Amino acid sequence: MKKVLLTALAAASITVASAQNSAVNSAILNHKNGTLDKAQADIDQAIEHKKTKEKAKTWFYRGVIYQDMIGNPIYGKLTNDQTPLVVLESFDKAVELDGKDGEFGKQVPERKQMLYGQVLNQAVEFHNQQDWDNAIEKYELAHKVSPTDTTAVLYAAYASTADQNYPQAIKFYDTLLDMGHKTEDVYKAKVQLMQASEATDEEVMKTLSAGLKEHPNSVYLMQEELKYYLKNDRADEAMAKLDNAIAADPKNASLYAVKGNLLERKNDLKGATEAYKKAIEADPNNFDAYYNLGVMKYNEGTEVNNKAAKMDYATYQKKGKALEAEAKKYYEESLPYFEKALEIQPKDQATMQNLLKVYTRLNRKADADRINKMLSSNE
Repeated sequence: MKKVLLTALAAASITVASAQNSAVNSAILNHKNGTLDKAQADIDQAIEHKKTKEKAKTWFYRGVIYQDMIGNPIYGKLTNDQTPLVVLESFDKAVELDGKDGEFGKQVPERKQMLYGQVLNQAVEFHNQQDWDNAIEKYELAHKVSPTDTTAVLYAAYASTADQNYPQAIKFYDTLLDMGHKTEDVYKAKVQLMQASEATDEEVMKTLSAGLKEHPNSVYLMQEELKYYLKNDRADEAMAKLDNAIAADPKNASLYAVKGNLLERKNDLKGATEAYKKAIEADPNNFDAYYNLGVMKYNEGTEVNNKAAKMDYATYQKKGKALEAEAKKYYEESLPYFEKALEIQPKDQATMQNLLKVYTRLNRKADADRINKMLSSNE
């Protein structure tokens, strides 16, 4: 009698387990047949039962079924904002139970990559609609799905910036830096956002310093750092830093160009000219050096010309023509620098605008008309 009872209990146990396993199998079959609502009901039942809730197969197919409902024209209405989180939780649990090399665990990376694409596409749709809150929420979820991918974080920073939520944008850029995505553009964007928010000079300079460690040749970062040194009466420190950098890398044209800019700010035009010319010696195609030399010469000419313009008639009759001739000399000296700058960067608007002014000053109408047409075509 005892033997019969034990056999009956064993049979009952097998029946219960089989019933629950059949719920998983039924979910898989319904998924295969495309009846995702029935598959969802089956897998929800299996995920709650003690016999199947600790099986990797159950969790994997829960993730698959819920994932395939996202965006489905029929069953997508059964999903909500939490569905991607359910999918992510399911796949993570499958790997936990099965290991990354198990039958189901090894299928998870491809499925997660698919989920990342789904969520990112949703984020982009919200982004295009300028629905910044939902876009950022989806970008954050995409990052959670794929923590090593930088795209979602970068676009979250863009969305936050567009929403003028600068502190949030800065946090996203900090996340990128923590991920090792230390591009010059990231540092540049962070600095600009800090400048537009309530960051202190010290905080901005700390970011600039970190950026320059990664990108020692960044003209933008160097120039911004110099601005803060000058703003805080630390010009000598700025020059010392530059001179040390030049001593370590004497063929670096960017360093000479930045030095020229600093000397120009200190009104040392002779020293600035020498520095810019050294930049050109180091790099014959250094746009900044040519452009800045052109601006310096043009400004000198304008300064002289303004003196003549302010003279009374009697004084002008005596000295005006000589000053205008001197001014013209400066304009002529600026011309080759601007022309070379435009040759290096043929679409630079500022260079074209300055060339138009110089040609006009020198009564070179044909050249002025040519530049004017170039400007119009680039608008």
